Amino acid sequence: MLWFLLIVPGLLCAYLVFLRPILHAIPALKSFYGEADTFWGKVWALTGRSATVVWGLFLTGIGTVFQWLDPVASALGDPDFKTQVMEALRSNPQYLAYTMMGISAITIVARLRSIGKS
Repeated sequence: MLWFLLIVPGLLCAYLVFLRPILHAIPALKSFYGEADTFWGKVWALTGRSATVVWGLFLTGIGTVFQWLDPVASALGDPDFKTQVMEALRSNPQYLAYTMMGISAITIVARLRSIGKS
């Protein structure tokens, strides 16, 4: 683990100091770096300027967070966190229904936007 904590910052510094200026100078990448100087600009450029891809990655991130909630809660001393969440959803199922309808509506709008652009 210690080698990981030493190597990753070194690689990051090497990228920022040496590799990034070289990549900025390559003519084929000038347009990419021209529109991707900020973090969100990079995210938008890497997703191909597609709202569908951004939304899919967002939903994947949410799924990953919920997957890790139970092990993290167990490590923090609440082993029955998953059952508490399930009981909350069972006691008021309209929250889940409205959430699913909202996700579906955003997915449809993002998909129609991507189809309309092509």
